Amino acid sequence: MKVASVDGQKLRVFLADDHPIVLAGIKALVSAGEDLEVVGEARDGRTALRLATDLNPDIAVLDISMPGLSGIKLAEQLRVACPNCKLLALTVHEDRGYLRQLLDVGVVCY
Repeated sequence: MKVASVDGQKLRVFLADDHPIVLAGIKALVSAGEDLEVVGEARDGRTALRLATDLNPDIAVLDISMPGLSGIKLAEQLRVACPNCKLLALTVHEDRGYLRQLLDVGVVCY
């Protein structure tokens, strides 16, 4: 996987998903990228908010259904706390209402 790095530095990626197997799979995929580095991970929304705010990653990959704080609310708060972070969301939900909410809070991909 080749991704444009910033100033020759690896892109710093934060992962948030409450399913351990999904989190491990995403981590393996991201870690395989030569220009990507996993800098943190969380299995619930509140922990994700705290860690991502502290780490200020370049990219945050969020599950939209997590305990404690939904991925949508997490994205909304990260948009303020880490304004330069690109937000990507993962979901198995087919309801377009989730898509509208994600786009409204600044998620760039789902």
